[in-house]
Amino acid sequence: MPLPTRPGAASRTAGAALLRHCLRHARPQVLRSVAWAVLRQCSFLALPWLLGLALDAAVRRADPARAAGYAAALCAVALAEYAGMRGWQLWSNLAEARAGAWLRTRLLRSVLENAARPAHRDGGDEGEAAGDLATRAGRDVETVVYWVHGLTTWVVIGTTVLVLVPSLAGLDPALLLVAATTVPVLLLVNRVFPPLYGVRAEALARAHARRSGTVEELLSALLPLRGVGADRLMVARHHRHSADVTRHTLRLGAVSALWEATAFAVPRLAVVAGLLTGGRAALDGRITVGQLTTFVLWMGTVSVAVTAAVARLGDRTDALVAAGRVAAVLDTGATGTVPAPRADRPGPVTGEPVLEVAGLTVTRPGRPPLGPLTLTARPGEWIALTGPTGSGKTTLLRALAGLASAEGSVTLAGHPPHAWPHLTVGLVPEAPLLMRGTVTDNLLLTGDHPPDALARACRTAGLDLALAGLPHGTDTDVGERGRALSGGQRQLVALARALLHDSPVLLLDGVTSALDTGTETEVLRRLRRATAGRVVVFATHSPAVRALADREFALTLPLTEHLHV
Repeated sequence: MPLPTRPGAASRTAGAALLRHCLRHARPQVLRSVAWAVLRQCSFLALPWLLGLALDAAVRRADPARAAGYAAALCAVALAEYAGMRGWQLWSNLAEARAGAWLRTRLLRSVLENAARPAHRDGGDEGEAAGDLATRAGRDVETVVYWVHGLTTWVVIGTTVLVLVPSLAGLDPALLLVAATTVPVLLLVNRVFPPLYGVRAEALARAHARRSGTVEELLSALLPLRGVGADRLMVARHHRHSADVTRHTLRLGAVSALWEATAFAVPRLAVVAGLLTGGRAALDGRITVGQLTTFVLWMGTVSVAVTAAVARLGDRTDALVAAGRVAAVLDTGATGTVPAPRADRPGPVTGEPVLEVAGLTVTRPGRPPLGPLTLTARPGEWIALTGPTGSGKTTLLRALAGLASAEGSVTLAGHPPHAWPHLTVGLVPEAPLLMRGTVTDNLLLTGDHPPDALARACRTAGLDLALAGLPHGTDTDVGERGRALSGGQRQLVALARALLHDSPVLLLDGVTSALDTGTETEVLRRLRRATAGRVVVFATHSPAVRALADREFALTLPLTEHLHV
């Protein structure tokens, strides 16, 4: 699936919109987390105050009973802090889980239902696009939900400010001034570093995507590459991309280290200044020893709050970058519109499933366009798209399925593709992907089906013939990506899987290309009988398919393309 990119400003706008959507879906959990976090932070800030009172009672007033009372109060407040921390983390984790589930569901639905994209990745190939998609679905989604988890921290920081500003002023205005002087310095620090951090974080994400794409290509085509001696070139490419990841990681780490170290040093220097100021105030009798102790502990809290604020700012920068990349797959616009849930989508296409194609044309960068293709196919008809290798049969088939951008119109029973549920069209690619498990497991990916439906689909697809030599039949393990089966067996498993959809339109890309003549003839005979109520479009070279097709559309390879062959 081609993955789009957006300009920086548009990406940030779409990313911010997606972050708002995530927050909206996790709002109940976040609000509960906020309530518990406020309890925790108020209790936490009360501990230094009670400790200072206990010290004054024990040391200054020599009142053990009063000190024991403060100690009991400290225990009670500590229990309240524990309860608050537990509730805070529990509901923050649930908010993260809810936002993650919502975002992954939308991402999966977008990939399954909206695979066509008008813009391609800049210079990216299919392998890189697959790796980039994996990065967006994994690393980028995790970055977004981590941001959701940390949102409550801002309430904790706000509570700290609301409590400590009047409290420090009550101890000594000079102490408040010491704490306040750190604010403009930290504002400057956090003004300078985030843009640089964001640029380097995005560069690192792209480097991860390139490496993931190379790994995907290497793993999926290891044997063919090794057979022609190209595996070393792919390994060398992987090393280059890994070196890029290392280089961008170090560059990002350098910015992050300098940012965090600077932000950490500023409040530490403020603590030193506060000790000098508070020490003089204690010597002058303006504050007690207990109050000085309270101030020192509160300044440690200020340091923690500032560090947390810096970390959360970095998280937001990361989340904006990651959300912008995820939003590009979701195809959200600047307004942040997200594809509606399934309940809001159109229902099954009604009426006679007549497939009507008018002027379907696919534009290919640097190559002549494909088409225009115009046809009307009624249930029971077989249409064959034929032509030499490279003439565009597969691309037109993908355009019919709505998986490739095209001009012109495609309707089924008068409905355009965006009104079709994704089960309306069953597409079987020439090189189908099988998941790890048995043949039956792969068939049941389409949903639960009764045994008689499974048996009927397997027989129609010719799996009884293709698996006859295997002792376990449909209980055979297909291996990683289906490699335990032959190419023809994988094609027939995918065909049976498509037949189980009961889709009114079947798009079959070279589905019999790896079969022997006898098996192909029998499979086509069964398929013809079983698809009397469906429209079937083949992309094929097979004479047997062409002989059974009701109509044939021959694609030609333009002369300009012949010159490149």
